[in-house]
Amino acid sequence: MNILFLTPYVPYPLNNGGLIRVHHLLLNLGKKHKVTAICMEPDNDAQAQGIDVFKEHGIEIKTVPVANSQKQGLKRIFQLLSLVSSKPYQHKQYYSKAMQAEISKHLQPGNFDLLMVEFSQMGYYKLNSNIPSFVDQHNVEYEIMLRTYETEKSPLRKLLAFSEWKKYHKQEIENCEKFTACLTTSKRDAEIMQQRSPGMECHVIPNGVDSEFFHPDFDSSNQPEIDPNMVLFTGTISYYPNTEGILWFYKNIWPLIIAKNPEATFCIAGKSPPPEVQAIADSDSAVTATGMVDDMRDYYQKAAVVVVPLRVGGGTRLKILEGMSMSKAIVSTSVGAEGIEHTDGSDILLKDTPEDFSDAVVAVMNDASLRQKLEQGGRNLVEAKYDWRAVTDKLSDVFEQAVDKHQAS
Repeated sequence: MNILFLTPYVPYPLNNGGLIRVHHLLLNLGKKHKVTAICMEPDNDAQAQGIDVFKEHGIEIKTVPVANSQKQGLKRIFQLLSLVSSKPYQHKQYYSKAMQAEISKHLQPGNFDLLMVEFSQMGYYKLNSNIPSFVDQHNVEYEIMLRTYETEKSPLRKLLAFSEWKKYHKQEIENCEKFTACLTTSKRDAEIMQQRSPGMECHVIPNGVDSEFFHPDFDSSNQPEIDPNMVLFTGTISYYPNTEGILWFYKNIWPLIIAKNPEATFCIAGKSPPPEVQAIADSDSAVTATGMVDDMRDYYQKAAVVVVPLRVGGGTRLKILEGMSMSKAIVSTSVGAEGIEHTDGSDILLKDTPEDFSDAVVAVMNDASLRQKLEQGGRNLVEAKYDWRAVTDKLSDVFEQAVDKHQAS
């Protein structure tokens, strides 16, 4: 099968959930099919290295210049301009004439058997082709925008979130309806999309994890020992759902944990901690904000418990799958664990109030049998359902059926 793969940016390095999903789907599809990918030019050496990685695996990469509206340094300006536009900031962030021209050049009859597009915002492009086409809906975006609006405290950020939700909740569906089918990371997200567009065809392709890389016995010359008092949160810290979850956890849950275990420490591991998170680490000796880390496995290995205190978000949290793959006990809110076929009490603990959440964290620290049960249960779940190879095999089956149907029509 010859696949054209559209993604807004080079999926490398692997330092946020979206990049990780795109990276592994692209690489694993390339093992089975001929794949050509179109994306924006890399804007740093790490992204440029990613292009070499994909070329080494036989994937052809075509890049286009980055538009001014897509440059990170101009983000705030274009966000403010979007407030007086009929289109959301999402349009400025993802659309460019250069990308449209490259897409149109490649989507000529006979060039490809199938089109795979990452993120619903890429649905702003004109796709003049009748080949089977799929949009990978990482999250139900309008829902994240709405939850952000409902929980945000900053008046300006609240206004921006409301504006994005108001404009994009309809455009998101219109973008997805351009495609043969929509891929979602969870059954819940598929149901939401089909409620909003009853005729939409959806396939659940969950997030995954490289269970060979994220393994409790990973090869390391300096593998750290487990710290029985360490509580860990991982992710791109500047991503709003993560920032909001950390602040809520620290204000409402952390004092209850410290009251029960004064030796507890809280490690916030991930790139770009915003000032309000960094201020916590600067003022509290029990809290550490690492910034970018070389190997997240070192932090998973050291932690006694991984927390996912999210109240905003959609799709599936890769941090849970990574933690489970590393045989770590996870305590999460219900929102944080959405999209994962978990069993509360066997492979994860779900708690939604500060009191219950803090009790669960301390219980995992103090009860070795409970901790070991969760660790083994999580690892078993990942191996059975969430390794990226199994996820991509499922996706390939969906693609092959669509192409066969199209060719037979």
